[in-house]
Amino acid sequence: MFKKAVLFGLIVFISELSFSQNTIPLGEIVVTPYRTEVSASLNPSSIDVIDVSEKNSEGIFTLIDAIKDIPSLSHTTTGGLGGDTSVFIRGANSSHTQVLLDGIKLYDPISTSGYFYAYNYMSLDNLEKVEVLKGPYSSLYGSDSIGGTVSLITHKGQGKPTLSYTQEFGSYQTYREKLSSQGEIDKLNYSLSVSRTDVNAFYSGNYKDGNHEKDPYHNFSSSLRLDYTLTDNIDVGLLGDYTYAKYEYDATSWTPPYLPTDDDDNYAYFYQGIGGINLKHQLSDYFSYKAIFGYTRTHRKGWESSSSDNWYNGKTYQAKWQGNYQVCDFDKIIFGFDYLRERGEGFWAPTYTPKVTANTKGYYTENIFTPIDNLFFSASLRLEDHSQFKHHNTLGFSGSYLVERTDTKIKGSFGEGFKAPSLYQLFDGSSGNKNLNPEESESYEVGFEQKIGNPLVLGSTYFHTHNKNFIEWVSTGFWVGEYRNAGKSRIYGIESFAEYSFSDDITLAISHTHLDTKKLADGTRLLRRPDNKVTCKLKTAFKKLDISTDISYVGNRMDSSSVKLKSYTLANLAFKYIVNEKFDTFLRLENLFDKNYELVNGYQTPKFSWYLGAKFRF
Repeated sequence: MFKKAVLFGLIVFISELSFSQNTIPLGEIVVTPYRTEVSASLNPSSIDVIDVSEKNSEGIFTLIDAIKDIPSLSHTTTGGLGGDTSVFIRGANSSHTQVLLDGIKLYDPISTSGYFYAYNYMSLDNLEKVEVLKGPYSSLYGSDSIGGTVSLITHKGQGKPTLSYTQEFGSYQTYREKLSSQGEIDKLNYSLSVSRTDVNAFYSGNYKDGNHEKDPYHNFSSSLRLDYTLTDNIDVGLLGDYTYAKYEYDATSWTPPYLPTDDDDNYAYFYQGIGGINLKHQLSDYFSYKAIFGYTRTHRKGWESSSSDNWYNGKTYQAKWQGNYQVCDFDKIIFGFDYLRERGEGFWAPTYTPKVTANTKGYYTENIFTPIDNLFFSASLRLEDHSQFKHHNTLGFSGSYLVERTDTKIKGSFGEGFKAPSLYQLFDGSSGNKNLNPEESESYEVGFEQKIGNPLVLGSTYFHTHNKNFIEWVSTGFWVGEYRNAGKSRIYGIESFAEYSFSDDITLAISHTHLDTKKLADGTRLLRRPDNKVTCKLKTAFKKLDISTDISYVGNRMDSSSVKLKSYTLANLAFKYIVNEKFDTFLRLENLFDKNYELVNGYQTPKFSWYLGAKFRF
């Protein structure tokens, strides 16, 4: 199987010259893979960096729309922006991706699997960039980083204070307004953004199945970042972020195949509040440290009838400290401590789930070693202490070598990952199990990147993951069961990419990912992961006009043991026209060929759609 996978990847790579739209230019700096700045030219990790201002100029304003075309990443949504969203990185479960906002972990601690699912609700407001790290990095980031880590990095205000307003409207009675301001005043840097989104005419359930009721979605988001320079060596910062969403959703039929059906009184609310304080201190030329104190609250409530009124309230309290010690020019040691306290409670009429808590302490160290030019090596170790399952250790290794004569980078890594059981899985009154152990994974990857002259960069990476101790609900009688460590799976795949620059203003990028997943208990595929994914993007710039064209192909997926979703191809087109330095407009056309496709069986996806907007600067 391994030889077949490698052969398949080589054939695809040679025949298709698969180009990656997210290749990082040499000289760029990335932070997420090693919790410190590392040159992308030597970075051995698989990471995609998204420029948020570029996405905004194309009329893209939500997190899921920004990341959904990343190679090796697939997603599902149960009907429009208000639907439940799952993200699968390299075939890992949706609960195996950690999301961070300036180092603060985002997730809903009282959800069934205790994970982040608000990709639809989370806007790109006030973000500078998004770094999507693929592969297990639990040795640095702790629980959830089995499939990957999504790091949201906010914008630091610079220069003279400015104000901007963005207005968008389009298909499905969509309206979006955004007001932003940023700049610096003496020693204070600030960046603020407030936005509202309304979608009034989208159908959650498939229209062709008779679901003709419209399910409106409303969102309000705000974000504030403050940075203050106390001294030449000490900086303090403040972060505040708030998201509110209200949406209608459909019921589910009580008979097979259990598809969504119209229900005009089902509505739900989502509230997410995030607060953080950080301190950075350059103590000497060789040693610096930073501290982060974070708080999150996620509140959900829904309504179907008086007998099923429900709400859930989850909170986290986070404290992180990290030291960076430059031993010498070629050796850097990073060490730190993370503390997480999670708390949750819930109510589903007439049952109240009392408050439950869990505490986690994590101790980690990492050594980044560059003994000779163009050679990079890192090793990391984390010791985790959880209030329920006690101790768990994880390791990680990565390395790369850049052959300057041929502009070839050879890279590889090995990492262990884990996912702590959620509060629900531990303490739920009907199926919780306090003896659960963390889910575990072992992964490795090998690959290369090749630069051919100035215009062409290409490469390929093979990855392989083995998962065990997956937490599954196991039946112990009629409608009775409990959560147990029972699942195992195997995942492997090949990512191939390249990027060709015809000129400074015209670039072509294509990527291909082949993915093979298997649940070891019965040999079936893991659900909702495509076997193949291809993306192609052409970007052109003509003086004041920028044009972006992208086409994506997503292969077939299993939605259940008996339902296979068909493959589909989508084409999108975006225009940006700069009228003058204070005014530009954009037009985004989605699903140009009006394809009918499904991400989840029975749920509607957008047909041909258009969105027109403008940005004003004051």
